[in-house]
Amino acid sequence: MARKEIAAQPQSDKKLRTRDLIYAGAFGAIYLVVMLAIVMASGMVPVLYLVAPLTVGVVCGTIYEMCVLKVHKFGAALILGVLFALVTCSSNIIGAILAVAAALLAELIIYLGKYKSKKHYLASFVAFNINMACPYTMLLLAYDDFMVRAVEWYGQDYADGLAAVTFDGVWFLILGFAILGGIIGAAVASKLIAKHFEKARIL
Repeated sequence: MARKEIAAQPQSDKKLRTRDLIYAGAFGAIYLVVMLAIVMASGMVPVLYLVAPLTVGVVCGTIYEMCVLKVHKFGAALILGVLFALVTCSSNIIGAILAVAAALLAELIIYLGKYKSKKHYLASFVAFNINMACPYTMLLLAYDDFMVRAVEWYGQDYADGLAAVTFDGVWFLILGFAILGGIIGAAVASKLIAKHFEKARIL
């Protein structure tokens, strides 16, 4: 894949300013609202709940790319990842640590591209979307607790339906969905940014 340059703000100032934090916070809020809407809607059907990391990746890839391109400095992906961990993994410490690690990896990928490589920007979302598998780590590490919470939140029938579609190692399948969602989401974002955002000079 040929290296492509992205039109974005000059990075002469590498420190995050108030304006950058506002951009990161605003896009982070949009990302979280859309992500939660998808997960809540998917959550009504156990199978779709397990596939939510793929769905979120496809839909939210463009929001993520707009966030990191607009800020165009080290920290945007990490801030978004921390917000994600706080919202989705507040009672799952291991999941929260992994979510922040995925965001840090995404941040480093952009850094390695020196904030000029479209390939690195797109690849960073593949790493970032791994965080969508992190809340599900309870299925791998604390399955019984996960099912108790499913009963408390959604009822016994839903928990029975969820138990029927889960199996040993299902988390690794969910991780695969997250990676695939990141790849598709990055591809969608690439086209949308090329056809709309860059032409309109939004980024």
